[in-house]
Amino acid sequence: MVEFAFSEEQELFRQAVREFAQQGLAPGYLERARSDAPPLDVIDKLRDQGLLALNLPEEYGGQGADHVTLGIAVEEIARADINAIFCNALVGPLMKYGTPEQRQRWLSPMATGDCFLGLALTEPHCGSDAAAIRTNAVRDGDEYIINGEKSSISMTTWAHAFFLFAKTDPQAGARGVSCFLVPRDSSGLTLSQFHDMGSKPLGRGALNLKDVRIPAENRVGEEGMGFKMVMGEFDYIRVLIGLQCLGAAQVSLEEAGDYAKDRTAFGKPIARFEGISFLIAEHATLMEAARLLCYKVLWMRDQGLPHTKEAAMVKWWVPQLTAKAIQDALLIHGHLGYSDEFPLEQRLRDVLGYQLADGTAQIQKIVIARELIGREFLPY
Repeated sequence: MVEFAFSEEQELFRQAVREFAQQGLAPGYLERARSDAPPLDVIDKLRDQGLLALNLPEEYGGQGADHVTLGIAVEEIARADINAIFCNALVGPLMKYGTPEQRQRWLSPMATGDCFLGLALTEPHCGSDAAAIRTNAVRDGDEYIINGEKSSISMTTWAHAFFLFAKTDPQAGARGVSCFLVPRDSSGLTLSQFHDMGSKPLGRGALNLKDVRIPAENRVGEEGMGFKMVMGEFDYIRVLIGLQCLGAAQVSLEEAGDYAKDRTAFGKPIARFEGISFLIAEHATLMEAARLLCYKVLWMRDQGLPHTKEAAMVKWWVPQLTAKAIQDALLIHGHLGYSDEFPLEQRLRDVLGYQLADGTAQIQKIVIARELIGREFLPY
């Protein structure tokens, strides 16, 4: 088996993205993080750098980058602004299941920042139990009529359309879920925004659908393929979430180390106290292991290897360990770290939400156990 390693081109790419992100994104992080407004200036900057279209196929105006390269971009951007990840990761459903007309309509505008697609799966009564959704879509000639409610949906305030999952066969469980592209201006669709403690620019909110009619041509893939479609994308998105959290935690730990070298107590820098230096060493070790796991999973995806178990490992572990690392970095800074003039408290609030997004730690452990010891031994 060939061992994973970054190529020379990927290392150069990392350096270029870091330079751009530190100069172009980091200075405005706190101001943007406190606002619910769509981050249009960030979108423009990412577009100008070609980062919006990084993972889009070249025929649709993108760079056709591999998954590892996209992960590098996500990690480096998150070091500057964890909320600035608008790489349009959700191209998979259209590339794998979409018609040529759907791909042309939606993918090409993504490259220019003129189109963003949200993922509408979670509902008020169910999150991890995605097969239990109640939103339904009924075929009516050349249209579908959709009724239901979606909750905790990112980009509610500014996505142009949503990959929306609904039951077309309520009796078939997971095999009765289908995927639809629902434009935000659809008649009968009402959008509302939540006011969160972190990740405000992501625009989390709810969708209420009452007799929303969409053309049958807006269905992505065949009826009943929706659950399989979205689960395959989660294996990818969960790793990008891990790298987002790692980027924010890594820069926080670096700041804590620099501060510890300058701050004195009892006549010497606090970095000389093992209570500080060992804490930094422990977090650095765990984050390096987590980082390697993230990139291994992306490499496995590039090689076409199964990676559901490893992606679940990333999702339950990395947001948790990075939240603790940022919290300890804040405590090393003392009362200054608790001030909102420093980015630490904002990063902590932003990272906390990723322990919930795209699957809780508990459901990830069920996925891992299923892969390791078999579905017949699961607790349900």
